[in-house]
Amino acid sequence: MNPHSVFHMSEIIKTRALVLRKIDFGDTSRIAQFYTEDFGKISAIIKGARTQRSKTGMLIDTMNYLQIIFYSKETREVQIVSDVDLIKHYSRIREDFDKFKHASAIVELLSSLTLENEGHKKLFYGTVRILELLDESPNDPKYLFAKYFLFFLREMGYYFQVENCNVCGSKINTGQSVAFNYDTGIMCDVCSRNRMTNFELGKELFDLLFCLNSRNMDAKYKQSDLDLVIKILEKFLIYHIPEFKGIKSLQLI
Repeated sequence: MNPHSVFHMSEIIKTRALVLRKIDFGDTSRIAQFYTEDFGKISAIIKGARTQRSKTGMLIDTMNYLQIIFYSKETREVQIVSDVDLIKHYSRIREDFDKFKHASAIVELLSSLTLENEGHKKLFYGTVRILELLDESPNDPKYLFAKYFLFFLREMGYYFQVENCNVCGSKINTGQSVAFNYDTGIMCDVCSRNRMTNFELGKELFDLLFCLNSRNMDAKYKQSDLDLVIKILEKFLIYHIPEFKGIKSLQLI
C-alpha cells in the first residue's frame, strides 16, 4: 500500500497543491478541493478565508499552485488548512481566454476523475509542468492540452499504444492509415478488418496523434484535426467511464 494513500490518525502535514475548486462555507469560511503532491485529491476547509484580513483566503484561488499546511484526521472527510504560501499564480493563463479554457479543462479532469486521498506524484508533476507551459510558452494551448490528455489517460490506466497495433502488437509507422476502436485503441489495417471501427484515422490524423504522444512540440497540423483527436480521446474516456459526460470547459465559447 502506498504510505501516502491514507492519512495517519492525526497529524500536521505540509505538501504542495493545486487548487481545483473552491466554495463558500458558512459566514466566513471556504472549502477548497486540492490536488496535492503527496495525497492526490483532498478537500479542506480554510476557516475565516473570506474575512478582509485573511491572507490565506486570497491565495485560495482556482489553479493557484501553493504550499499548504493542514491538520489531517483519517476519520474526517474535510481536513483543516492552517497555512498557505503561494508558489505560482499563472497570471498569463488568466489573461488569455484560450489558455484559461484549456487550463480549466485540465483542472476539470483532475477534479472529476481522480480519487480522494490517492497520491500520484507523476500526475501531479505532469500537471504542474503543463500549467507552466500554458503560462509561459508560445505553443498552441489546444496542442498542449491534447498532449496532457494523452498523458492523463496513461496515468489513469486507460492508455492505448500509439506506436503499435493494440491487437497484434505490430509496429505502426507514421504515414500509415489506421483504425480506432473505443474498446481496443489503435488497430493496424489487418486487425481492423475483423473488428468494429469507431474512427478511421488517415495519415495526417495518425501522424498528429503520434506527435502528441512524443516530446515533439513543433508538429504541423490542422486545427480541425487537433479538434478531432481531442474529441476521439474524450469519447474514448466516456466509453470507459460512463458516468463521465465529457469536458464542459472545452464547450466555453
